[in-house]
Amino acid sequence: MNRTGGNLMYKVLIVDDEMYAVMGIKSGVDWEALQVSEIYEAYNLRDALKVFERTAIDVMICDIEMPKGTGIELLERVNDISPETETIFLTAHAHFDFMQRAIQLDGFDYLLKPIEYDMLKSSIARALESVRQEREMTELRARYNETWQKRKGLITEKFWNDVLTRRIHCTPDNVLKILQEHELLSLSGTTFMPVLVSVESWMREYSTRDEEMMEYNIRKAAEEILLDPGRGEVIQTKQGVNVVILYGPEDGEIREDTLYDRCIAYLESCRRYFHCTLSCYIGEPSTLFEIGETYQKLLEMEYGNLNKSNEVYRLAGFVPESGQVPAAKLRNWIQLLELGKLEDVERDLKTCLAAQRLIPALSEKESHPSVIQRVQGYIAEHLHEPITREQLACCVHLNPAYLSRLFKRETGESITDYILRERMEAAKEMIRESSMPISDVAKSLGYYNFSHFSKMFKKVHHASPQQIRRKSV
Repeated sequence: MNRTGGNLMYKVLIVDDEMYAVMGIKSGVDWEALQVSEIYEAYNLRDALKVFERTAIDVMICDIEMPKGTGIELLERVNDISPETETIFLTAHAHFDFMQRAIQLDGFDYLLKPIEYDMLKSSIARALESVRQEREMTELRARYNETWQKRKGLITEKFWNDVLTRRIHCTPDNVLKILQEHELLSLSGTTFMPVLVSVESWMREYSTRDEEMMEYNIRKAAEEILLDPGRGEVIQTKQGVNVVILYGPEDGEIREDTLYDRCIAYLESCRRYFHCTLSCYIGEPSTLFEIGETYQKLLEMEYGNLNKSNEVYRLAGFVPESGQVPAAKLRNWIQLLELGKLEDVERDLKTCLAAQRLIPALSEKESHPSVIQRVQGYIAEHLHEPITREQLACCVHLNPAYLSRLFKRETGESITDYILRERMEAAKEMIRESSMPISDVAKSLGYYNFSHFSKMFKKVHHASPQQIRRKSV
């Protein structure tokens, strides 16, 4: 069945071992009035099945008594390969056994020869109406199923966001109620293993939109490589953290060695296909009321990792280096950073350092630049040099992935886009205010491929460097 000009168009197959019977049906029925666009014919079971191999048939009109395979035998095969097809049987003899079997096989109608074409047309019309209704119901179910899957996905993602950030407070006493409220009772009694996926660096220059698309690809790859079918979720929290949540197998515990090997393969795949370096932080098997705490510990691990990338780390057996900030204090800072309260973190940090006499005591009136302001200042001073986010992270003593999330949350754009915009603003100013050749302007900002410079300039300013120069003369 297809649609032409907004109308439904149907396909009919006529099967009879008598050629004149087929020709009579083809000429005796007003097919246009029935909105039938294509009529196929076959003279035995084998030829009829070949038609089904080539196209979808809405209604089959079939003689029951044929020498090379009866209509009943044909319908048995059609029910397997095209169950949506409606079948109208024709016969010269009213055999009860045939009629009974036709009903058992869900045949639509049973007409006696010689055929009255008005009666046949009426039967075909009713069969086509049944096809139309069934197709509409199938399409409706498909749309509802798609809507349900989207809704379920949103409910699940919000649920895990709230659990990980502990907006939902799970306890052994209320866990069943919470799962029921979120239509997730199937997770009752399940053990979970969180894996934090930290995007450390991109090996290519991506815009903010490109980075978002690549991170989506990274999450889809995590579904394929790290999860067994139907046994977990991959989400991005509202703070921009990519988290894989594995559901424990129904027949045993999560095999951490297998997971570790999968993480190694995952890092290599992302490096090769998505041109990035990642780190995976594997948690510990946790109940629903423990996983929030496990997730916070993974954030601490990531936050404290300032030097190494493209590695797989395990929370089990993890011991902070001596001299690190106490876990409770660090966790508090991480939560403040996740909420965007950078100044509160810096003020508390400097108070701690001053108390240990590592820096002079601070005056209440002193004003100090935030982390993001310091990053922006570093960029402004080094526009003419290659700038990586590893360099920026080093200058403010943060993990690169963590810094990227904070920067985007504070400024609304990626570090890459910010650097590009600042460089192109500087280029525009030099082109307007000086007589320096445009190619020298490009080189002064680290662009030795003039075509690439022009493309980036136009991307930011929606005009070429030459157009800007002409307007300034």
